[in-house]
Amino acid sequence: MRAEIDDGRGPERDVQQVTRHREVMSFRALCEQVLRPETRYLLLDLDRTVHLGINMGEMLGWELCAWNSYDFEDLQRLEPDRGTGRVVLDWSRPTGAARFIYFGLRDWGGPGLHYWLWGKMASRIPWLHRIASARFGPRPVQHAQRTTQLTLMNLLREVDPALVRKLAQRVWDRHTGRQVITRADLDWVRTRCPDVEIILTSASPKPTVELAAQMLGIDLCAFSTLDRINSGEEKVLRLRELRPDILDGDVVTAGITDTQYGEDHCWAKYFDTVVDINSSWPFPGSVPADSAVREVHSAQVLTQHESERRAAGESEYLDALRPREPMPRGTRRSHRPPKVSTAAG
Repeated sequence: MRAEIDDGRGPERDVQQVTRHREVMSFRALCEQVLRPETRYLLLDLDRTVHLGINMGEMLGWELCAWNSYDFEDLQRLEPDRGTGRVVLDWSRPTGAARFIYFGLRDWGGPGLHYWLWGKMASRIPWLHRIASARFGPRPVQHAQRTTQLTLMNLLREVDPALVRKLAQRVWDRHTGRQVITRADLDWVRTRCPDVEIILTSASPKPTVELAAQMLGIDLCAFSTLDRINSGEEKVLRLRELRPDILDGDVVTAGITDTQYGEDHCWAKYFDTVVDINSSWPFPGSVPADSAVREVHSAQVLTQHESERRAAGESEYLDALRPREPMPRGTRRSHRPPKVSTAAG
């Protein structure tokens, strides 16, 4: 059995192989380098992982706000120009625009401000992070995220499930061009790893995750409920409930995530290979001394639109949601001997 689930810190070691891929690549090219044929489980995060920079659960909440504000015909007319933004203000329909502002402030004003201050800002400003940690505990970002997650699920439970699914489908269809991982990609993975089971694990609510699982051909999925937010260490606990052998020493498991704000950094304690993609919060090169992780990878992975533009010979093919210039070609690979250190506390 690998490292037991533990929130504390103890002796650490360096990961022997840390690869920071310097070339923007396709998802399949990445998998060729990180997945072994004997891989039994492939774990995928959803938000900002399957799509570049897009939180599908959050977008569902704003889609509900737009649905409550405008007529269907107006939404259809506005659809081609919706883009990746949350806000839908059509000043040719002042009543709809006013309703959108009202519902947006009513439903998301408080939770959004709370998340901006104690999540986004506290993750960037050391002194504010210290205040947040003293107020909310050692994981203040997760606390801030929980506020918006619970708000969304409380809103969704008041809506007809058929409508929620329809709205989730609209969100999915709108962001197809920003998909980093497709159903065809995962079918290809199965040809390389014939025994693999692909699991989608996300903090988003059930309607969003189940739709994504269907669209991607996922084997198994885990999502958040009002009673249980599926994030951080909770993801590992839930995975262990669903697949009791996932932490066994002879089971090869790989995890791919954007790990925003370090949410999935705990994966490095439990799984053979962990990969952060399109992330500003890469996996660290140090792990608990009893961790079974063998490889850590960081990569920039192309969206569907970026791949099409690059294939067409465009020089400015990168999406505005990532740095405009591609990373230099080649990779820097680090092989380091294990080094054990003991942290206080």
